[in-house]
Amino acid sequence: MTDSVDSPADLDTVAYRLDTYETLLRSLQAAGYEFSSFNRKKLPAAGELLLRHDVDLSIDRALAMAECEHKLDVQSTYCVLLGAPAYDLLRPRNVRILQRIAKLGHDIALHFDTHAYWAADDDPHHESVAAKVDDELTLLSRLLEREISTASFHIPPRWVLDRSYESFTNTYSPPFFSEIGYFSDSAHKWTAEPPFPNGLPETFQLLVHPGLWHAEHQPMADIVDEQCRRQHNAVDHYFEPLSAE
Repeated sequence: MTDSVDSPADLDTVAYRLDTYETLLRSLQAAGYEFSSFNRKKLPAAGELLLRHDVDLSIDRALAMAECEHKLDVQSTYCVLLGAPAYDLLRPRNVRILQRIAKLGHDIALHFDTHAYWAADDDPHHESVAAKVDDELTLLSRLLEREISTASFHIPPRWVLDRSYESFTNTYSPPFFSEIGYFSDSAHKWTAEPPFPNGLPETFQLLVHPGLWHAEHQPMADIVDEQCRRQHNAVDHYFEPLSAE
């Protein structure tokens, strides 16, 4: 991706670097899109773009991306996991980072992991899913001292797609998913295929994972390996003193 792009729809591939991400955002602004947030009382209109981030790997990368967006006056939604193996939301430092992201003008939402409760081929009752999500939304709201009412689903199973819930906003509900365009950068796929293969619709949701974007492009395998090493080291550090007793 070059320093300037006439139209984001013309992109063939993208390098996962923060500077190319900034160029992508600038090109979307130049194309006339306005960045909006998830709000069931105000559904996305023509020309609006819902920018969402699922924070799977790194709170620090999320902050770097939030600062990049703030510089461009871009609003987005950061969805965080309560039980993420890669980061601990009970650490005051990580809470402060989320509060900083919110002060930059971004929304904070829940990234809910159904796989912690059910198998992917299960089909739990609609109300059972809502109850678990509501529990985690309550905890996250207390942690951040602000009301959180939006949730995205981690590696979403089919039974949460195109479903609406009474008590919270599902980023995969029809008005934000099947009734508008939807694009995702998951698993570094934009390095091998265009981000917008069929052009850009009037309104769409764009999912970008902050943990995949760095100052310099890093292969997906290297990112995963580094996270695995960190978690293994953390587990070893915890259990070594116990094993010596």
